[in-house]
Amino acid sequence: MFDWNDIRCFLAVARHGSTLAASRALRVSQATVSRRITVLEEALGVQLFVRGASGYALSERGRAVLASAEAIEAAAVAFEEGVKAEGRRLSGRVLLTTVESAATAWVIPALARLREDHPEISVELVTTDGLLDLTRGDADVAIRFGRKPTQESLIVRHLADLDECFYASRELVMRLGRPANFAELARYPMVAYGDDRLGEIGEWIAANIPEAKVVQRANALSSIIAAVRAGLGAAVLPSIMGDALKNLVRLLPPIPPKSRCWLVTTDAARRQPHVRAVIDRVVEQVEIATRLVPAAEPPLRIA
Repeated sequence: MFDWNDIRCFLAVARHGSTLAASRALRVSQATVSRRITVLEEALGVQLFVRGASGYALSERGRAVLASAEAIEAAAVAFEEGVKAEGRRLSGRVLLTTVESAATAWVIPALARLREDHPEISVELVTTDGLLDLTRGDADVAIRFGRKPTQESLIVRHLADLDECFYASRELVMRLGRPANFAELARYPMVAYGDDRLGEIGEWIAANIPEAKVVQRANALSSIIAAVRAGLGAAVLPSIMGDALKNLVRLLPPIPPKSRCWLVTTDAARRQPHVRAVIDRVVEQVEIATRLVPAAEPPLRIA
């Protein structure tokens, strides 16, 4: 059995005419090239080159086997390219979880882009406001909002800080009038998260609009959006989502607390190439979306 490196040296010397030039082309020492040519000739039992003062010239036997050596080279190159292509062809299943609004705004567009490059990656999307346990394998990747997850076994990446604004249905604004400042929001019924999901935004509302009356609570962002669209009251929503919803009006400029968004995974998951590909596409889509945040809605005309 011949060593492929011996054949590489044979071809390099045949093409360049000397062991010195061949060594430069192969980026090995001249001594290595000379030794490999000698080893190959001894293994074949023939002289492949005629050595002379001007360099190396193919012998009759050398010319006879040149085509076969080139065929071996072509097969080796094809093999290497095939291995590289297989490495680029990612496949596997990825379980990603987030809230419904983020899935619609970010994840689904990201998956459409992912499929163009990696059609054999299958992504199962679980939309829930609950926190699945990534360390138990309930999901590979999560997009979460609020305070930064602190569990030591999780890998957490900051995705974005999103403006948060008060929104209400157009019909409710027509009836109650557009507020001039945050204090005037007290005349609006409020829709909010349950007490266990208040966070910084809920704390800010309690401190700055103490007379606000919450008429509806929900533990899911999708439920809050549905309540606002139905006219039950005003609620704080990420502007990147609220501005895209028909029949909702942004009442005032963003409140100081922003909604922090995090991409969460585990070290074991992110080391898998197909999971890494999903993460990269989601991060890319969030960056695109947050650069294209729509401007605030113009003042509402109230007849």
